[in-house]
Amino acid sequence: MNPQQSLKNLFLRTNGLIRIKPKVRVTDNYTLSLVYTPGVGHICKVIEKDQDQLYDLTITGNSIALLADGSKFDLPRPSKMIPNLEAISALYKAFYDVDAYPIILDRHIMTDVSDYLLVMDNLSTTYKTIVLIDIEDTLAKQIIIAVEIANLQCTVIISNSHNLREQLQDAALVKATLDGRAILKPSQCEQIKKEIKRIDFTNLPSYLTITLNKAYAIGLQEIYNNKWYHHTVQNIKPEIFINKLNDLYIYGEVAYYNKWKNDHLLQKNDFNQNALELHKRYNGMITIELKFNSRSLEDLYRIYETSYQADELAQLRQILIDDPTKLREITFKKNYAAIITNGTAILGLGNIGPSAGSPVMEGKSVLFNALGGIDLMPICLKEKDPHKLVRIIKCIAPIFSAINLEDLRAPDCFPIEEEAVHSLHIPLMHDDQHGTAVVSLAAVINYLKLTKKNVKDLKLVINGAGAAGVAICKLLHGHGIEDILICDTSGIIYEGRQQNMNNFKNDLAKFTNKNKIQGTLADAVKQRDLFVGVSSAGALTQDMVKTMNKDPFILALANPIPEIMPDEAIQAGAFIVATGRSDFNNQVNNSLAFPGIFRGAIDTRAKEINLDMKIAAAYAIANSIKESELSTIKILPGALTAEIPANVARAVAIAAMKTGVAKINVDPEKVFDQARKLIMEGNLPAI
Repeated sequence: MNPQQSLKNLFLRTNGLIRIKPKVRVTDNYTLSLVYTPGVGHICKVIEKDQDQLYDLTITGNSIALLADGSKFDLPRPSKMIPNLEAISALYKAFYDVDAYPIILDRHIMTDVSDYLLVMDNLSTTYKTIVLIDIEDTLAKQIIIAVEIANLQCTVIISNSHNLREQLQDAALVKATLDGRAILKPSQCEQIKKEIKRIDFTNLPSYLTITLNKAYAIGLQEIYNNKWYHHTVQNIKPEIFINKLNDLYIYGEVAYYNKWKNDHLLQKNDFNQNALELHKRYNGMITIELKFNSRSLEDLYRIYETSYQADELAQLRQILIDDPTKLREITFKKNYAAIITNGTAILGLGNIGPSAGSPVMEGKSVLFNALGGIDLMPICLKEKDPHKLVRIIKCIAPIFSAINLEDLRAPDCFPIEEEAVHSLHIPLMHDDQHGTAVVSLAAVINYLKLTKKNVKDLKLVINGAGAAGVAICKLLHGHGIEDILICDTSGIIYEGRQQNMNNFKNDLAKFTNKNKIQGTLADAVKQRDLFVGVSSAGALTQDMVKTMNKDPFILALANPIPEIMPDEAIQAGAFIVATGRSDFNNQVNNSLAFPGIFRGAIDTRAKEINLDMKIAAAYAIANSIKESELSTIKILPGALTAEIPANVARAVAIAAMKTGVAKINVDPEKVFDQARKLIMEGNLPAI
């Protein structure tokens, strides 16, 4: 065998073994609107109404969470377990096409078995099978006992063997569990394992695919015989799944995609139906992809077998122990991030829960990959308590290079983000707050260019004191706007107001509304230059617009129906109108900001994403349009403009280094070049 064909050399050559790949290419606004907003909102509603649809419309049906804590090897830093996790994830993908998303557990935070149960229970909204690898024997037994009596909504399997054949047997069990949609107790898993072990694995790699299929078939048949399957597959014969796996070995992953209906032609269906058809066909929007190609499964089997015999994973762990800086060179950690929600503020749908919010996280993962080249694991947690939620995030954080918080309700989102940022020291941002704020600032910067107004002279009113409203207020104030009024459902916020206040509104009142103006939104908009709405449909009227200063800028960002329709605002005297919708001019789209912000922050290993980095991102977005091309209907670039993320990444990297939050110094031009290469080619060269 070629000496290059070993797990160790694969790690060294390819920065790890796996990456996350979108199943759908986002090349135009229509596809974007099906994969993400507004089309994904319909998918969320379908799942909210029928939770069983989670299996068909998201990654849940073919995905597991793969957990390790380093306890078996008594590693002080469990991140050294990443090679083991990647090797198992690649094995599951190659031999059974199971998407296994790796997570490192922080043993310094997880003090007892109850913490393991808490984490697994929270992960179970998306990942119905959870596999723990290389867990210390006593702890593993305690976890198994606890899981047996607990009421977890997931199957928990502990796979501690480093024998390749036994790992393949575990993989067969995992695949059978997924296809049977079974939630099994450990005792039931052991019963199935005993049956699978009757298959002769001794002569591998001869008859490899036949053996793999037999092991899977026995596991699946055992689930059916005992009626442990999910009710949604009770009328599907096991032979259908078995034949489908066999087709996979022959035809590849294309065999796994559901067939389009005869009348699937997108132009014949309505928008929501098209989004539904797309998600049904692909069973979710992302998948795990191997970074390497082997000529056959037999060759790959030999690579694994030889590498295991040489204990190459132990060699890789030792390299990382001796030189922790190699972690991002050897493994995929350099580009692996998470998007985390608890489902309390999904789009404009509100508190629909983490399961129904899964499609949004997947859609966002597609955008992070397509526009920032970042591998993003979707994580939907059950926990609603802010402090407990942060504790869970800290427990699962060690493997991630960055974390994007998504769709967390206000005011909970503020302490969640603040505590997580201070605890983890990695790029972490609540995009609903800061992504919207950055793009809004970019629009304001270009508004100033068109009107020749001075930022210090601007008078701003914001309607909505939730997550986005607070962040917009702070960012625009940080950029130099001093005269700000902010309204909520109780009217203008002012220092000393008693009704409907909280700590965060009290903080806003300290630097806004210095004259303590009281009244309604109608009072607040008078003689204002800027209106930013992050509130509700129809909140701003034409009569209100008429009372504003000359050439006012209206950012009506409520979705799907803005605070005022653009044509109505223009008729009332608005100079420029921006909304959050792609079917109107001047869309304020977060995707202009977050891919590049995270790309630049990850590449500099920033300890946080600070104010200067956000302002730098806003200028990079604004300056991507030449002043000669600016107009009242083109105040912002299009959401899929290819060079935007690279420009933003470079600007953010420069700001991170200037402000001292970057852990490494890099050449900004290399950050720019790498971002472009990732977006265009999907490759990750070293900086």
